[in-house]
Amino acid sequence: MESHTCTECNDQFETRDNYLARNSVCPDCFEFPDVNYDETPDTEYTVYLAASVSAGMHGAFHAAYFRVAARSTADARFFVRAYQRLDDTVNDPKLGEIAFDGEEVVLTRPGAAPTTVRVMELPLVERHDGYAVTKLGTRNGDDYEDQLDFGPNTRDKLPDPGMSYKDVLVHATDEQIDHKLEENVPEDHLCYWTVNGTPQQTRFGQRIWFEQDGRLVACGQVHSTETGRIWFSPLWEVDLECPTEVPNQGFKYVDSIESDERTPERARA
Repeated sequence: MESHTCTECNDQFETRDNYLARNSVCPDCFEFPDVNYDETPDTEYTVYLAASVSAGMHGAFHAAYFRVAARSTADARFFVRAYQRLDDTVNDPKLGEIAFDGEEVVLTRPGAAPTTVRVMELPLVERHDGYAVTKLGTRNGDDYEDQLDFGPNTRDKLPDPGMSYKDVLVHATDEQIDHKLEENVPEDHLCYWTVNGTPQQTRFGQRIWFEQDGRLVACGQVHSTETGRIWFSPLWEVDLECPTEVPNQGFKYVDSIESDERTPERARA
């Protein structure tokens, strides 16, 4: 621990080598940055998917997933641990103790369960929502590597482990479809469809189909899901018979639809 002078309150404080030390802000004055959000991408902040995985009892692991807006991977990892400690209503947060061994493993007191925080940069359009840290979900299990690499939308979310993942059908107007077509979406951007709740039966690699008058007229590849949104690649146009009725609002799961239509490179990336 090293001593620093807080630029906010001028008090002396001790902290390890972390965000507090780099920015000369004490734990009492620390605040998550106010990340402005609008339709213009913010060049100051990168958006990350972060997984914080801790060892639990009997060798099982608990993972919490976050979308984080930060200026660096080091800041993103600190924000995740600070969020988790500040969310702990039982123990003293002690933000000054947060530090990392190398890049991912959290330095903790002797005998404490190990915690690893891994961050992955998301595509530019995968924008934050005005907050530096947004919690996306949690999952539990006994496979350590899977917890880090697969994210929150994995098979243990399915109601029945024997189920397979589904494509998604939605009804949409011309206006809702047009601005999501490939020719109208900037390179490296994704699109999203607003839904209620958190979709749990689809995942990356499945398709989202757009229906009009009993025909499938556009298609995209699902990229990820979160509470309130399905993210997918820019759409390409198709002309297929819709296999089932589609509600005017919301969405419907359906078995994967076979199509000879191509899958664009951007959708496979």
